[in-house]
Order: sequence, then structure tokens, then C-alpha cells
Amino acid sequence: MSAKVQNFDKRVTRLARKHRAMSNGYGFRLDKNGLITIKPKRAKGTSPVSVLLLVLCIGVVFKAVALANFGPAKYAERLAPLHEGTVVERAGAWLMEPGVVTYALSGVISGVVR
Repeated sequence: MSAKVQNFDKRVTRLARKHRAMSNGYGFRLDKNGLITIKPKRAKGTSPVSVLLLVLCIGVVFKAVALANFGPAKYAERLAPLHEGTVVERAGAWLMEPGVVTYALSGVISGVVR
């Protein structure tokens, strides 16, 4: 390719990259010489801690809904076979054991549902 075509391709690539970056938002900045420039905003990443916290909250809400739906006696009855199963089933039974937060949340859920 000729130098002009390569130069053009570089410019097009740079503009496409800038356009993709600006799809997340952009802001206006005033340079030292008074020129207003448009800068793309950084994409905000999700921290692993917030993802873990979200998964834990969803798990607790799931347990609370199941406990409110079945009732404490039937919920314990359904967990009993898991306590005697394989290692994975025992781990699942341990995770599904209702705690203080689960009981409190299930009381709120059962009050709203019924």
C-alpha cells in the first residue's frame, strides 16, 4: 500500500476507536490555549466485591422466598435429604440453611404475599 493509504487507514482506525470510547459518554474540557475539546469518559468497571455482594443478596432473597413459600417445617423436611447426600449436596444444604436474616426476610415476604 502507498503511504497515503496507510496514513488514511491509521486516521480511520483512530477515529473509530475514539467513537467507541465516546459511546460511554463524553465531557467537554477547556485546554490551556482556550480550545474546547471533547474527551471520552472512562467506562466504569464493576468491582468483584460488589458482584459477590449482589450474588449473596440474591441467594438470601431466594432462601427467604422458599422459606416463606414452604413454611419452616416443610423447608427443613426438604433440606433433610441433602444433609445425607454427597459432598456437593451437603455443601448445598449448608448454604440453604436459614439464618436470622432469612427468617426475618421470609416473615416480611410472607406478610406481603398473603
